[in-house]
Amino acid sequence: MIVLSRSNTLSFKIRFFSRSAACFFSKNNCISLYSSLSTKSNSHFDSSFSLSQPLDVSVDYLIIGGGVVGLAIAERLSKRKGKSTLLVEKNFKVNEETSSRNSEVIHAGLYYPNNSLKTHLCIRGKRLLYSLLFSNYSGQINYNDSTIDDSFIIDSSLVSASFEKSKSLTIPYYRTGKWIVAQNDDESTYLTALQEKSTIIGVPTYFLSEKLQKSQEPHVNAIRVLVSPTTGIIDSHAFINWLEWKIEDNNGNIAVNSKVTNIIPGNDGDNRGYIVEITSASSTPKTKIFAKSVINSAGLYSDKIANMILPPSHHYKLYHVKGHYYGYRGSDLKVNHLIYPVPPKNLANLGIHLTLDLNGRIRFGPDVLYIQRSDDYEINDDESRKDTFFNAVKTYLPTIKIDKLYADYTGIRPKLSGPGEPFKDFVIKEEIDCGFDGFVNLVGIESPGLTSSLAIGEMVDNILKDR
Repeated sequence: MIVLSRSNTLSFKIRFFSRSAACFFSKNNCISLYSSLSTKSNSHFDSSFSLSQPLDVSVDYLIIGGGVVGLAIAERLSKRKGKSTLLVEKNFKVNEETSSRNSEVIHAGLYYPNNSLKTHLCIRGKRLLYSLLFSNYSGQINYNDSTIDDSFIIDSSLVSASFEKSKSLTIPYYRTGKWIVAQNDDESTYLTALQEKSTIIGVPTYFLSEKLQKSQEPHVNAIRVLVSPTTGIIDSHAFINWLEWKIEDNNGNIAVNSKVTNIIPGNDGDNRGYIVEITSASSTPKTKIFAKSVINSAGLYSDKIANMILPPSHHYKLYHVKGHYYGYRGSDLKVNHLIYPVPPKNLANLGIHLTLDLNGRIRFGPDVLYIQRSDDYEINDDESRKDTFFNAVKTYLPTIKIDKLYADYTGIRPKLSGPGEPFKDFVIKEEIDCGFDGFVNLVGIESPGLTSSLAIGEMVDNILKDR
């Protein structure tokens, strides 16, 4: 359990997930820790409290960052019996940044180098995610099920999951399939190589005949189409609600309005670990949390968190890339699949592609704009950007009308590669080389992070095995 002790004045907002009845605090001590939570989506117990002494917390696992990856890690670690898990998030609620501003695509795992973490974790994460969605409404993931493969995905016709403990908690999704479209001979050659690669890594793809292409997507222009049948879309917000619900069900804890300001190696009696200092927006004094293991899943800020403890020679540097998304007004375009152009050679992005939301609305994006500020979500809706989107999209969707395009939203991705630099993989690493056992960094977790999230949770669980 979480141990709360006393020190200086602190106003600290924390959301406790467990299964009892209420949370009682006094200025002198913590009398009891329990809450009455309904299993309905978004019905969490929020408690803001102020203590006259600082709050100290001791946990086995501290996860920094309340995006989909941090929550997936917390969901996995909180299953461990006799261990305590706390996730801290600097914002006033989870899912406020990269995880809430993306294409919401379940990726197949086609594009990246065969032996990369992005490829391995995307394929594994896709299968685990579909396994959850196909789990006969139990809300359980069978990590040891050898039947979880892509043929299992293709054979299923389910389009929405509703879990038995709360029928109102659903995760809408749709296995749309994806078309990767070539416009010239060079791009056609790329598709041939991609299809050969997909065979090697065990991801199904197939070429579509011209006749089927025209009958299935008459508005789409391409000289050749490679189909990825396991690609889909998901309501990422509903998925994150499910992760929160499972953390609650596992007696894990989430603290919001909790910004990490310092990390130092430390001890709690005979236990080695880390002292993590946290502040909240409503107070000046710091909370000190002792954690035996720390998992840095801070997304856009993961380099800053890592560099609090690592020597300068091992520091990480992230670049922040803003992507704009455009919507489309009107019913003149009917598209049934996700449509992706051939990506650039450096895989800096996957091109301005067409995705669908679960209501069938079309959206295009993202573009790539390197920015200085990690919170710059302003939409730069100038004519040149709109023209760029229009010209990119009309190569594969020639009947698009520019006056029906509108700027919808932006998202920011944490990238390890700077402008013009080649592909760089996810960093998921226990910093043993620097002497920091039990300190796991996740840096540069961009796309396909949503798809990979459950597999990343599994990987971190394995890294911290027996701890």
